[in-house]
Amino acid sequence: MKRLQILLSIAGMLCLAWGPVQAAEDEHGAEQAAAGEGPNGGRLLEDGAVTLELAIYEQGVPPEYRAWISRDGEAVTQGAELIVELTRLGGPVDRFTFTYQGDYWLGDGIVEEPHSFDVTAELTLDGQDHQWAWQSHEGRTEISADMAEQAGIGTREAGPTTIERRIASYGQLIANPETIAHIKARFPGLVKHVAARLGDIVQEGAVLATIESNESLQTYEVRAPFAGTVIQRNVNVGELAEGQSLFSVANLDTLWAELKIFPGQRKEIAAGQTVRIVSEGDEYLSNIDHLLPSSNNAPFTIARAEIDNAQGALTPGQLVLADIVVEKIDVPLAVDNRALQSFRDWTVVFIQVGDTYEIRPLELGRSDGHFTEVLSGLNPGDTYVVENSYLIKADIEKSGASHDH
Repeated sequence: MKRLQILLSIAGMLCLAWGPVQAAEDEHGAEQAAAGEGPNGGRLLEDGAVTLELAIYEQGVPPEYRAWISRDGEAVTQGAELIVELTRLGGPVDRFTFTYQGDYWLGDGIVEEPHSFDVTAELTLDGQDHQWAWQSHEGRTEISADMAEQAGIGTREAGPTTIERRIASYGQLIANPETIAHIKARFPGLVKHVAARLGDIVQEGAVLATIESNESLQTYEVRAPFAGTVIQRNVNVGELAEGQSLFSVANLDTLWAELKIFPGQRKEIAAGQTVRIVSEGDEYLSNIDHLLPSSNNAPFTIARAEIDNAQGALTPGQLVLADIVVEKIDVPLAVDNRALQSFRDWTVVFIQVGDTYEIRPLELGRSDGHFTEVLSGLNPGDTYVVENSYLIKADIEKSGASHDH
């Protein structure tokens, strides 16, 4: 709760810090749009008698540039050379040349999302050059390094990783059968003293009970063969020890996870596979040691995996969940799933260049719940936000994130 309060407080600080600047930019952009919109809904640019209207058209086709050129109010349909360059955050430049299509001039390519860039338009008509430049930013904000640090905004570099395909299972922990000793009396006799209780942790050689031999009437001690925990006690003072197991002592430094593997899963499960086991919120990494039939003809196979329990945090009988890694796939580009946010109808991450953050709509591939393959929308080496990216999303959405061009 305290962590949440801190983040909410920082989010409020960010809104106060960024809000006035963004609002001013939005207000300025609105004035430009109102004053410079052409009859086709595009940006209207003028230089003397020459007018250029430039729009990104997206209805039923991938986003494309369309332009309308006129001089002295008359449409220009030939003899013009138009070049539009888009400089994106971080420096990449998209360049478009135009050809006349009968009703408009068409740019030679797709205008990739996000439509956030610095634009230059150069028009050559009858040997005269006309130039315009403006900013068309969306899904972008600026945050100082100090403010980002206070907000806990963390980044990492996009690159290759290994996607793991997993199968979920569940089961419970048991004591490792190889570390359990069932302790009996050496000679039949009367139990005179019991020193160990159920659950006691005993050291190697510790006295568990004292027995008076029936033959010699001498007492002797029953001792622990190794250090461990008393998991069964089947004797009390005054009872006869006549060959039955008096105590069971187990070394619980290692436990077995017994996982249920159902018929539809069995063909993909094999000894040696990596398994991530979760119990009460903690994760343990292990490997499947062996597979064996279940008891009582139950309709599943048991997969056993050894767990290190040297810290004593686990006990036999605890229920566990597990993810068994059945396939590892190397992918050239992936992102941490914590970075993924929804924005409009996209799934995005936010890249960072200096103090500037901007959306990158992604086409995604395979995922293992921790990392997701990126098919398009991001480049290897891009720095993207992982921790607290929702703060950046909130600020961009607060600013309106206009989609005007």
